[in-house]
Amino acid sequence: MTMEAILLALTSLAPFASFVWGVVAHFRKSAATPRGMKALSVFNASGYAIFLLYLRHEARLTEAATATAIVLFGLSAALFWWTARATRAAPPRIAHSADGADTLYRHGPYAFARHPFYLSYMIFWVASAVGVGGVQWLVCGALIGWYALLARSEERRFSSSALAAGYMEYRRQTAMFVPKLTKSTPGRKP
Repeated sequence: MTMEAILLALTSLAPFASFVWGVVAHFRKSAATPRGMKALSVFNASGYAIFLLYLRHEARLTEAATATAIVLFGLSAALFWWTARATRAAPPRIAHSADGADTLYRHGPYAFARHPFYLSYMIFWVASAVGVGGVQWLVCGALIGWYALLARSEERRFSSSALAAGYMEYRRQTAMFVPKLTKSTPGRKP
């Protein structure tokens, strides 16, 4: 393996292992892990395995792509852990949970994006695709689409919860994934 392949493997491991930790130890589950979450976990593990297999095709790796992917993997891990820290007192429900919305976060990364956990996952998959290219872009697109659908589903649950009014105000102020550039102060109206 080349140095680029080794660096990509090592730097991708930190965020991916963090995501696994989140599913196992951070997010709230009712009784059992929802079937949709199990399917998402299998798809994520398969996508990561494809990425690792692509690392064996070292001729595809470039210094620029490797450097960009490493930065994105670092950003993904940093955002994940910032979000985990912001939610440690009241962890969010696991993805695909049928339970209603019961907590509205507005602090930490939630002041900039309504779904920072999903954003950290999306950044990870973009990093993997930038790093190795090829079919990894299909994996990336499929998972970004899946996370976007999950976010929309969770937002619909907010609209029918006791938090609906507060969430609508928060939604007007804060972008779903990409922070609004015109926002002057996080968590406040411009």
